[in-house]
Amino acid sequence: MKSLKNLFRYGPGPSSSHTIAPFLAAKAFASQIGEKTKEVHVTFLGSLALTGTGHHSALAVKEGLKDYDVTIDFDTITKPKHPLTMVFKAELPEGPLSTTYYSLGGGELYSETDSTVVEKDVYPFATLKEMRAYMMDEGIATFRELCLRFEDPSIDGYMMKVVKAMIQSVERGLVSEGPIPANDNPRLQVFRSAKGIYAQAKKLRGSARKTLLLSAYAYAVAEGSACGEVVVTAPTCGSSGVLPAIIYYAHAHRHIPLPRLRDALYVAGMFGNFVKQNACIAGSIGGCQAEIGTASSMAAAAICSLEGLGIGAMEYAAEAAMEHFLGLSCDPVDGYVIIPCIERNGIAANRALTCFHYAKYISPIRRNKVNFDDVVAAMKMTGDSLAMEYKETGLGGLAYILDPRHC
Repeated sequence: MKSLKNLFRYGPGPSSSHTIAPFLAAKAFASQIGEKTKEVHVTFLGSLALTGTGHHSALAVKEGLKDYDVTIDFDTITKPKHPLTMVFKAELPEGPLSTTYYSLGGGELYSETDSTVVEKDVYPFATLKEMRAYMMDEGIATFRELCLRFEDPSIDGYMMKVVKAMIQSVERGLVSEGPIPANDNPRLQVFRSAKGIYAQAKKLRGSARKTLLLSAYAYAVAEGSACGEVVVTAPTCGSSGVLPAIIYYAHAHRHIPLPRLRDALYVAGMFGNFVKQNACIAGSIGGCQAEIGTASSMAAAAICSLEGLGIGAMEYAAEAAMEHFLGLSCDPVDGYVIIPCIERNGIAANRALTCFHYAKYISPIRRNKVNFDDVVAAMKMTGDSLAMEYKETGLGGLAYILDPRHC
């Protein structure tokens, strides 16, 4: 299982699979060719071809290859073996070079010929069950203690930077206004609304106030991501508002100190890592359940950690959050991470809070028969079974219904 640094990345939205990964692939290819040529040809296939325009994939590649003359093709005809495939080609003095990169979700890359992009495992276990057994055998009490045993010593400082970046992304979004860059269809034009939701929340009391506050915080980050701002993948750009909403609420309203928020991120990160290891976190591979479902699971576990509940409650909350997003399709309208993606971030943040309540108050009454590893396996099975149209291709669901050609 990979480092948490590879789960919580900094990068520009709107999509880690479609912007961060192509940028990193471009940088990797540039290091291969150096100054041997000035011309590079890139072909996007699968979801990258179908929704790459709305995700600014071409802009990301051109930024990564800014010292070269780049031509880009969007091949929507060829059916690749992986839905997020990029082929980089260049004519070098010694002959042609062609390197294929696959975007795995959350900005992670894989290549069969460029080993520099392949991330290394740092943890000796692959499931939550294995991790819990290891912690018990070794007498490890906290997730932070566990992670510090396997991660680079700089991980603690990195996680603190992640906390601060999440807080800043919420605060930035709460004061931002204006349109979210999309297409020229006025019927589908969306404006940033986090500021307005926040103002409305402050007028309310009780559960409605908390619901709208969490929504405002989630919208703030998701809208920023949709505008191409730098966010933290948690675990992706498309779901980047969920966990920060919980972190910010704990910071702003509960006055929980930053070190405790950092410790909660270790918890959230490990749960997200298990999904990444055993299923996927990319909408193009597993549907939106892989992004929003995982983000809600991570956030639910984080709340349990902040409230002092044990690992059993964390697992209960994370499992429940994922279970009730199973089957959620990825159907961004016009290929933009706006509709329904932004609203789903708000819903998922509130779902995480509900699952915390279930873990705290219902789990002592009714023992859950489904564990977290089970639901991750179910999510993978469900994602593998989803039709291609419902996995970030812009061809099914709301993307189809709201397409002007079908309205």
